[in-house]
Amino acid sequence: MIAIDFGNLCFNSVASEENILVVAADKNMYLSIDNFIVAAFDFLESDERFCGNWAEIYKNRTNLPASADDIAWMESRLDEMKQRVSILYEPIIRAVNVVPPKWNDITLGIERTNEYILFLWGNSA
Repeated sequence: MIAIDFGNLCFNSVASEENILVVAADKNMYLSIDNFIVAAFDFLESDERFCGNWAEIYKNRTNLPASADDIAWMESRLDEMKQRVSILYEPIIRAVNVVPPKWNDITLGIERTNEYILFLWGNSA
């Protein structure tokens, strides 16, 4: 499992107040996307740099299917970093909203061919 925190300086706009945290792992290690999501939050809590109250914040996970618009929006956030960070990834097989999206907080669980990804986007504005 790996966690990468893309802070505001990773975005093309120097005034960005966005942040993307990505946790990824080999899909074969988990029975389901929900099992992966639970393990990802546990993983984040295991290190003081990423430590937070993740399990408590996300204890009421819904894991409702994400729409094509939700996925396109996530991909547009990644595109907002393309001048500073290059990312190559496999096609998405399925995505879920871990909790219902808010205007400044989006959390998606993503299933790709070979991996699961937890995508957490936030905006402090």
